[in-house]
Amino acid sequence: MYNIGIIMGGVMPVPAVCGGAIETLIESVVKRYSKEDGLKLTVFSVYHKGAVEEAKKYPEVRFVWTHTNTFWNLAKHAVFLAVRELTGKTIRPLQRHYNEISPVINNEKFDLIVVEGGDEQAVIDIAKGYRREQLVFHAHIHYKPCENVVKGYGHMIGVSEFVTNEYINACKLPVKAHTLKNAIDIDKFNKEITEEERNGIRAKLGFYEDDFVILFVGRIIQIKGILELINAVVGIEDNHIKLMIVGSANFGKYAFSSYAKKVKKLAEENKDRIVFTGYVDNSEVYKYAAAADIQCVPSICEEAAGLVAIEAMAGGIPAIITNSGGMTEYVTKDAALIIERENIVENLKKSILYMKENPEIRRQMSKSAKTISEQYNEENYYKNFVKTVYEIIGENGEEANGN
Repeated sequence: MYNIGIIMGGVMPVPAVCGGAIETLIESVVKRYSKEDGLKLTVFSVYHKGAVEEAKKYPEVRFVWTHTNTFWNLAKHAVFLAVRELTGKTIRPLQRHYNEISPVINNEKFDLIVVEGGDEQAVIDIAKGYRREQLVFHAHIHYKPCENVVKGYGHMIGVSEFVTNEYINACKLPVKAHTLKNAIDIDKFNKEITEEERNGIRAKLGFYEDDFVILFVGRIIQIKGILELINAVVGIEDNHIKLMIVGSANFGKYAFSSYAKKVKKLAEENKDRIVFTGYVDNSEVYKYAAAADIQCVPSICEEAAGLVAIEAMAGGIPAIITNSGGMTEYVTKDAALIIERENIVENLKKSILYMKENPEIRRQMSKSAKTISEQYNEENYYKNFVKTVYEIIGENGEEANGN
């Protein structure tokens, strides 16, 4: 039996009682884990009372809890990301998390250590007794590694071929690369609502029966293209074309950015056509998606995968997406209009009008979207995770350390 350690980023816990895209993915592995697959699984997670209780459902998985505060970890991680983005320098706000992991991984030998977000350099620093080939970096974002990371990790896993290739092309040392496509809880997003429920949601938000409603789900930050989408909507001379933004107009932690202020100002100037839903729990998002006519994912960055677009497909929502990074590996032209980011506002306007004027195309896209999304279910993700682990073990020529 092979001994596999999964080191989480130290910000939010697994099981994912506080949310988090990476945490939710790893929880899907935990849910389906079986010793019959020949792996002994240990998850290193930040402590959270609710997560500890939830973890009792999975007695075959070993959890090692680091006793740091989730709230402060979120705040410190935001500082970590901001400093790295602005200066290129790395600070270590979550060092206690890794310090508590260190004696476990060094007293007990793991065949592989898979790093899921967080401070990738910190894991290199604490894993002194491990060969480079035993450390696996799972890249969930468009990421070009620094030299130290390349030296520290012999394997990488990307969430799309785009992410994998971008990582490899940035490396000056040989790295063995693998692609493991993301997944979602299909059942959470492919639910249907009644016509009465749909009309009720639209009426509550001030939409009329003959309005054409575009859905946006995502963070209010520049790279997500929300300002361009608002400009496209208000630039169309059709007052029945409206935008539903899932979330609060207060923008949470992004509220004080100059970009958020621009978005809020433009939305307030066009509040008859731009509507914020207010806070919506993740488990309820499908209802708002079903109340819309299409969804738009107007990212102007290189998306690693685009989970929001996969969720739209699962709900059978026709979409407009940008030709962005790895997103088009998941969402094909059968389920969405794929537009170029250059001249994005005009491209959005044309695509929105095309979708509005072609209900039969939307119906065909909806049907195709549901079919395509089925391959990105959590069961397939677990099988592919196990397969990837064995591929890496085979490449390393490892003999099992686990019992």
